[in-house]
Amino acid sequence: MSTLLVDIGNTRAKWGLLRDGQLAARGAIAHRGAAARDWPRAMDDLGSDLDRILVSNVAGPGVAHALGEWALGRHGVRAEFLKASANAAGLQNSYAHPESMGVDRWLGMIGAWRRARGPLVCIAAGTAMTVDAVDANGRHAGGLIVAGYEMMIEALMSRTSDIAAGVAVEKPRACGQLGCNTASAIELGACQALAGAAERAVRWFAGQVGADPKVYLGGGDATRLEPLLDLGCELAPDLVLEGLAAMAAGG
Repeated sequence: MSTLLVDIGNTRAKWGLLRDGQLAARGAIAHRGAAARDWPRAMDDLGSDLDRILVSNVAGPGVAHALGEWALGRHGVRAEFLKASANAAGLQNSYAHPESMGVDRWLGMIGAWRRARGPLVCIAAGTAMTVDAVDANGRHAGGLIVAGYEMMIEALMSRTSDIAAGVAVEKPRACGQLGCNTASAIELGACQALAGAAERAVRWFAGQVGADPKVYLGGGDATRLEPLLDLGCELAPDLVLEGLAAMAAGG
């Protein structure tokens, strides 16, 4: 028997099978824009021996309903949708109302804590970028939520009068870390803004704890940010799945 772990973000869904404490048979699909009943079928070939399905979902009730129907219809298993809590897996949440924290952030920290067991920062660069810090005692020290790369660009393109016209003139052309035309300037501006916010948070937190935290970087835009971050960071694309695995093992 095995446990299916599913991480549903705002744009993509990722999954992995947990067998004998190890993640296997991983996959991913973009669910945004897909028919609600169709995208879960990407997991149809995972076999019929599932005894449990644990889910992190930040994409809303419609997506949750689609996955729940698929789980019952395909496997006869009721999907378990996790929420952030006050305490789990050795971590303490800083929120007065912990359930209001995005469960992906919480599970990502749990996954990172399993790796580091010391001061850490999770940077998840997706539709939004989140930055969360955990101290040496497993206490969440707070975080940031910033509009992501695509969202920043969409805002500039739709809420200014001339930038979209400037972008249409030519393809992006960079001069090092600065743009030599409008298209490049907005793309690099978004990346630099995200990298700068993450770096400032990490450096502030390092000063608070008196040590350099372990920094984990994930999300769909992680590879855009990594070259710009003046930090020693580790690419960790599956921290939410690792957090789900910890909860499946009993937290």
